[in-house]
Amino acid sequence: MSDCFETSDALVEVSDLLAHIRSAAPAPVGMERVPLTQAVDRVLAEPLVAALALPRYTASAMDGVAFAHQGQACLRLIGEALAGHPFNDPVAPGEAVTITTGAPLPAGCDTVVMAEDIVISEDQVELARPETVRKGQNIRHAGEEIAIGDRVFEPGMLLGPAQIGMAASLGHSHIEVHCRPKVAIFSSGDELRRAGAVDDKSPSLFDANAFSLAACLKRWGAEVVMTEILPDRLDESVVQLSSASRQADLIITSGGVSAGQADLIRAAIQQLGQVTSWRVAMRPGKPMAFGHIQKIPFFGLPGNPVAALVTLMQFVQPLFRQLSGCRQWAPVKWQALCEQSLKGRHGRLDLLRGRYHVDACGVIRVNVIKEQGSHRLSSLYDANCLIELPDDLAACEAGTSVTIQPLGELI
Repeated sequence: MSDCFETSDALVEVSDLLAHIRSAAPAPVGMERVPLTQAVDRVLAEPLVAALALPRYTASAMDGVAFAHQGQACLRLIGEALAGHPFNDPVAPGEAVTITTGAPLPAGCDTVVMAEDIVISEDQVELARPETVRKGQNIRHAGEEIAIGDRVFEPGMLLGPAQIGMAASLGHSHIEVHCRPKVAIFSSGDELRRAGAVDDKSPSLFDANAFSLAACLKRWGAEVVMTEILPDRLDESVVQLSSASRQADLIITSGGVSAGQADLIRAAIQQLGQVTSWRVAMRPGKPMAFGHIQKIPFFGLPGNPVAALVTLMQFVQPLFRQLSGCRQWAPVKWQALCEQSLKGRHGRLDLLRGRYHVDACGVIRVNVIKEQGSHRLSSLYDANCLIELPDDLAACEAGTSVTIQPLGELI
């Protein structure tokens, strides 16, 4: 593909850019073996195969009495079975043992009646409602959840608390996961200063993007490489970007890719790699660029802080999830009723900041917030979703069903 800075004034459709990013994404990063205590939010790299059955043994699901069901109402108590302290003798017909939840079911028993439905007197137990008892009730059978040899989890699964609990139940103390992708983040421009830097009184801005982008990527599981701000000098930018390509799995810059500012990034990329897509038909985020630097994926995000975060969410996230090894990831989208009319533009996807709520009938409703400037970072935390106004729709009336993207990952 030719250098898009050279050849294209047209805007790339969002769907085409996403397809191009997916096809250009490299294979997932390598794998490592980590303690289960460090595995939350990591991506499984190898299938988890059960070497044990779950439950490991047939057990009671209730506190009560266990016995062989033969329609009797009164039984002779001969002992007790506790979790961790089983009753090891066989139980004959007409006999029963008290039993606690999770205790192994003694040999000869096939039914448990809960404690609330029995009356115990010395060595006798009477069933309060024998006509309601069903053979086999309140029993957890060995292997009914997981059988030996089952593939419990497939590679690509994001490990949450429930998956980690299951792995522990199967006896795993360590687990194979994908390494965290290393992401180098650059902001660019001589006007930028890092928070905490000496204020030299010149017209300058504190760099927000490096911090907000890093915060979001860390939530996704990245190992972020914080870099220096790229100055408006080509030679130094080339050196820093080239160095990053030897350390990182993904390189992100913000700023310096709009039509009026493109020379520096363009020249640097021409020396080190190629931009294969530039300018997307979306607001905010139009001047975004995608390509590679010495075979490492590269995103040039807009400099405005809202546009940088929105393009990170829309375009960087799919590639990052692929790098992480995720196989089933998809963005969260809901349908909501818009409570006011919306305006966009034909030929461009508008992502409007909005606030949704659930009404008394359980219907999701959404309003657009007033401030939509891509420089207003406060508009992102005043909002809780993005409202999609697709490129074939210039406007919609109040009451129209629209697609929204919750902003939980950004705010």
